[in-house]
Amino acid sequence: MDPGIMLALGVALIKGYQAIYQRRNALGTDEFITAWSSRAFGVPVLLAAILFYGVPDLGLQFFLMIVPQSLAIAAASILIAKAYKESDASIVTPMYAISPMLVLVTSFLILGEIPSVSGGIGVLCIALGAYALKIKGAKSVLEPVRKLWQERGVQLILVVLLIYSITANTDKIGVGLSSPVMWPLAVYSLSSIFLMPVMMRKSDDWKKQVKTEWRPLALLGVLGAVAIILQMTAINTTLVSYVISIKRLSIPLTVVFSYFMLDEKESFRERIIGSGLMVLGAILISI
Repeated sequence: MDPGIMLALGVALIKGYQAIYQRRNALGTDEFITAWSSRAFGVPVLLAAILFYGVPDLGLQFFLMIVPQSLAIAAASILIAKAYKESDASIVTPMYAISPMLVLVTSFLILGEIPSVSGGIGVLCIALGAYALKIKGAKSVLEPVRKLWQERGVQLILVVLLIYSITANTDKIGVGLSSPVMWPLAVYSLSSIFLMPVMMRKSDDWKKQVKTEWRPLALLGVLGAVAIILQMTAINTTLVSYVISIKRLSIPLTVVFSYFMLDEKESFRERIIGSGLMVLGAILISI
């Protein structure tokens, strides 16, 4: 198997658990603190990793790209934290399966990457999967779409996916200009700096919350840092659309974990069928 695909599978396992962990943590912690922690607590892990990889030579293009990339990631971090606070993890996480459709387009426009023709069937599976998430009790064909769109968490995560459809490709360029660790280290460091004043302004008791909840918040950051190292290494060896597609295997894991760990049992059958269809679509896009 392609080493990049193997690494992407590792990312999927981590992300499957991280989504549950973030949902559980988000209910009791301010979303701005959660967003900042997901980046800031990952920086020490990336600093340790850079000792192994070494610091590469960095040119002007690297510095021109890193600032807008970090701003975009900072904004996405806040939206993700808000999404998991507003809606069930088993509803929010399956939406990530839509990202391969977006990445198919942006990868072609930005990187000239062209996946296989099975991607069309994959897109259809993803659309059907998203539909199935809200089909229970529907009285009309369009009602599941309307019910899904009414989920605030879904609305927020769709904005995140638009951001990620671009940043996933600029990640590959950034890694090429530096290394699989140097690029995320710079992104995590700058995005946490950008998030700091937002957290201080929006969260009145941020010092108390960070001091009280630093252990779960730190684990959130560590999981993210490990996942991003694996992901950056993967996209450096194979197509971005392949990595993003395989990464979405985290979706059915999240739905199952949500059932057992978060007691999100409502419409479980529809959610597991829908997420399974979306994952199938993601895999078809990648082959």
